[in-house]
Parts: sequence; structure tokens; C-alpha cells
Amino acid sequence: MFVKAAGAAAAALVLITVLIGAAAAAAVSALLGGGSSSTPSTAALNDIPADYIVLYQQAAIVCPGLDWAILAAIGKIESDHGRSKLPGVTVGENRSGAAGPMQFLKPTFDSVIARHPIPPGGANPPSRYHPHDAVHAAAFYLCYSGAQHDLRRALHSYNNSDTYASSVLTLAAHYGATSATSPGQLGLDWPPEAATVADPTSGGHITPRTHTLLRALQNNAMTGDGIGCFAHRPANPDSDHPKGRACDIMINPQDPQAVAHVWTIANWLITNQARYGINYLIWQGQYWSAREPRWTPYRSDNYGCPNPANITGCHYDHIHFSLF
Repeated sequence: MFVKAAGAAAAALVLITVLIGAAAAAAVSALLGGGSSSTPSTAALNDIPADYIVLYQQAAIVCPGLDWAILAAIGKIESDHGRSKLPGVTVGENRSGAAGPMQFLKPTFDSVIARHPIPPGGANPPSRYHPHDAVHAAAFYLCYSGAQHDLRRALHSYNNSDTYASSVLTLAAHYGATSATSPGQLGLDWPPEAATVADPTSGGHITPRTHTLLRALQNNAMTGDGIGCFAHRPANPDSDHPKGRACDIMINPQDPQAVAHVWTIANWLITNQARYGINYLIWQGQYWSAREPRWTPYRSDNYGCPNPANITGCHYDHIHFSLF
């Protein structure tokens, strides 16, 4: 039993492959390998509505190892992230009987939600027309189809077409950036610095390197709802905040625009790692470091991470960056 693509949307598959296929070959290979999540690329931030980016990221969590960009690519092909005016996207069904932003057949959708309840946040009862329910159902469906072990085969279960599977992988590679900076471009040899500069955000002291980056973020309006650097962290003796070489940019995690903006900041920090001496980032329950430049689940015994329910401890309401 397959999930069918919307008729006119299927015509976009060949175009997507032609436009970005050659450039994305390495990233497609990384997606097939699994193991780490990507950050939204500039192309993703420009094309995908902010609330859908957050939704794809939240839904991917239900299937460990599934990259959010796979769900985003399916959402683009099936319904242009819910923006398509084709029959069966917001009302009714297409000629195959599929409906909703992820184009589910009703029996398939019903079987998914019977097997695993959709998390709260959508319709009651769950509806294939509701983006929250449809995207989560797609994540569950891919997981049941073996996405963690054979992503291409799982995509065939979603839509039994080689062209479809290839186009999803290619577009996902376009949407997801595993690293905006390659290891050869990273700056790792940074001398230690003492916290000798007054911290304008807290009254403590930070390193000159931290102060330089702080001013750059302020000058580029990349401070979210507020930025703080020096802080005592008695519950976390390994924290870089008391050493003056870390800052947090706070946001409202319920605001999709704010979350998307912080992904822009994360990309900027990675791109400028060698200029400012960035050591690592923690954001949205994920960890990126200059020594291992890819996003992986953030794990912390102090804060019980990974745990999406721990919004602050697992860094869903702020991005943390530490410097060498």
C-alpha cells in the first residue's frame, strides 16, 4: 500500500533532479549513510515556510536517524509544503485518492495512526490534512518501512518509483547542510585566552575572542531575544560560561520564525568558524564541533539529554556557542 504523489507535483521530480542532482551527489551519499542530522541550508530557509521547517525537525525525532530534510523533500514534492492549489492538498482527494500536504491514502494514514498515536499538536482526531499530523505520520511510516537501515527502500514504500526516491534524496541534500565548512577550512589551533574583557551582557568577564564575536553578532542583528555570555554554572562544572568563552542566544521556541532565524545564525557561525575561533555549538538538541563538523544528538548527563521536553537544558530555546 503506497502513499501517492499528487499528479502535477510528480512532474516536478525530473526538474528537481536536473537542477541540483550533480552538485548534491556527496550529500545524497551522506543521507543514505544516516547517523547525523543536517542544518537547514540557505536554500531551505528561503523556500520552506518557517513553521514547516520546525515541524519537519520535530517529526524527524520520532524516527532516530531520519534526517528532517527527507521529510522536507517529500513535503516539497507532494504539495510544495502545503502551498499547492492542486486537488487533494487542503480538501478532497486527487485521482489516486491521496490527500493532505504529505499525500496520504486514507487506509495508509489510518494504519499509521492505529500503530502509533500522533503526538499532540494537530487535529482531534488526527487528520491527513493537518500538517502536524501528516508530517508525523510520514515520519512514522518511513520508520516502519526501515528508513534507519535502507532509506531508499523506505522511500519506495512511500512511492514505488526510482525517480521519486532519487528526487527526494537529491532535494533533501539541497535542503540540508551537514556542514557549511569543510574540515580543511576549519581553524583549530587557537591559543588559550584569559577572561579579561568586561562582559556587556552580564557584568562578568569574557575572553577577547568571545567579545569580538559578540560584537559581530550584535552588529549583524543576530542576538535573538537576548544574548548572555558570562554566567556561573554550579550544576555543570564543564561549562564554558564561567570561563568567559561561551554565550547563549535566547529565543521563543514556539515561534517558528525565531527558530528558522537561529538556524541562519548557526550556519553563519559555522561558515565563520575559522575567523572567530568557534569550538562547538549546541542547538535544537544537536551538537556541532569544529573537530567533528557534523550535527549529532546532544548528550548530557547533567541535563538528561537528549530529551525534547527539557527545552532549556537540551537547548531548544537557545543556541549555545563556545570558543577555543
